[in-house]
Amino acid sequence: MIGRIGAVLLAGALALPGWAEDTDETKSKILNRLENTKISLDFKDTNLDEVIDFLHEVTSINFVLSKEVREKAKAGELKVDVKLTDLPLKSALKLVLDMNGLTAVYRNGVLVIETKEERGKDVEMKMYDVRDLMMKIEDFPAPTIELRESEAGASVVGIVVAPEPTAHPFESKDQLVEIIRNATGGDSVWGKDGVSIDIQNGLLIVAQNADVQKEIEQLIVSLRQFK
Repeated sequence: MIGRIGAVLLAGALALPGWAEDTDETKSKILNRLENTKISLDFKDTNLDEVIDFLHEVTSINFVLSKEVREKAKAGELKVDVKLTDLPLKSALKLVLDMNGLTAVYRNGVLVIETKEERGKDVEMKMYDVRDLMMKIEDFPAPTIELRESEAGASVVGIVVAPEPTAHPFESKDQLVEIIRNATGGDSVWGKDGVSIDIQNGLLIVAQNADVQKEIEQLIVSLRQFK
């Protein structure tokens, strides 16, 4: 292969559990590989499609190039010139794609390689009312009663011990945002141009693709069951 000096897959620890039992198994495996596989790459002036083919061979991750990316790759417009040692696969892939103005998104069991312009076309803005999740709710468990002997030793005195109130687990907006990010793919989904997530005045404001928006809707329903 022209420009390939060598590349070595070093390690892949894939033992991390998925974030929920109903999570798509293929998506969970791909995310685990991106996070936990370390890879070394040595390519010089190599066509992008050759690099992607190699990554598929050594990681077993299925990649698909969008129509625009395929056309650019066929025309020799997308080149990779990189030398990396023992780097997480997620970081290595991001570097390879960034140098060509590309990004990757999980879709239907594969990682789709797109231009950032193409990726932006899929992003939609939605708002979710999460004021009920952010509201501080004081939880007063049932009081306890301690039985002690009186000084005379003949009678028993009941002492009511008031419990400390506890706050709602989602009182911090940063905590809730982090839970949503991690449950919907983490940096592999949110570390892209054009996407965002924030909470303002009790409204969760999300710019993401339709698939992630659907996951967020389902997650919010689940979180409400535990508030």
